[in-house]
Amino acid sequence: HHGPRHRHHHDDGQMQRVQIFQALPVLLLVLLTLASNFAAKDGGSKFSFQPNNAYRNERSTATLNVAYYVTDDFEEHYNEGTRNLAEFDRQVEIYHIRSLHSDCDYQEKTQYKKVLAAKRRGSQEDLQAARNHPRPACKELERVKKKFPALFRSAMFMGGY
Repeated sequence: HHGPRHRHHHDDGQMQRVQIFQALPVLLLVLLTLASNFAAKDGGSKFSFQPNNAYRNERSTATLNVAYYVTDDFEEHYNEGTRNLAEFDRQVEIYHIRSLHSDCDYQEKTQYKKVLAAKRRGSQEDLQAARNHPRPACKELERVKKKFPALFRSAMFMGGY
């Protein structure tokens, strides 16, 4: 009589874990949204990795030399050589590393799908081609990880600063 109830309890624990796991992407999204507002505290000046009408002044970060674009009034908020600018710079690099990470993730999934498809077809040359499928984001991520391990770690394991 005691046995089945105990087993049922075990299922509850599993259900909870599944629910937590399902909630993870949502939590990440919320965190990223919060993090992306970090620059708003300085008069709303932000950056973009792509140029457009608002973000047309190209800059590049000190460590990774990542190109990014800022608004015309950027320098009013961030003067050259200030700690403010250095922090902003670092934040851009952290975003860059995080976006590389998700691009790499996508490229690896694509490669994996191609490898599976080639294995199903049983074609050796398709398999070879699939395994050699370019993953530029992963290459760049590896390079950053090797050359700038501390920056890489803070991008991967810290929220914001």
